[in-house]
Amino acid sequence: MKAALATALRESCGYLEDEGWHQTAQLMTLAADEIERLTERVEELETHTRQRDLPEAAARVMQIAAGSRAIR
Repeated sequence: MKAALATALRESCGYLEDEGWHQTAQLMTLAADEIERLTERVEELETHTRQRDLPEAAARVMQIAAGSRAIR
C-alpha cells in the first residue's frame, strides 16, 4: 500500500514545477521514493519477526498448556 505522504509529495510536484521550483519538486519525488522503500523494508522486517517469533510463542503456549494439565 502506498503511503499517503508519498502520494501527497508526488501530487504536489507538478504544482511546484509549474512555479519554477524544479529542484524542490525533484527532491520531493526522491523523498517519496525513499518513504516507499523504507515502508517496504519495515514490512519485510515485521514479516520476518512474526515468522521467527511464531514457533517460539507456539512452543511456550504448549509448555504452559502441558503444565496446566499436570496440575489437574
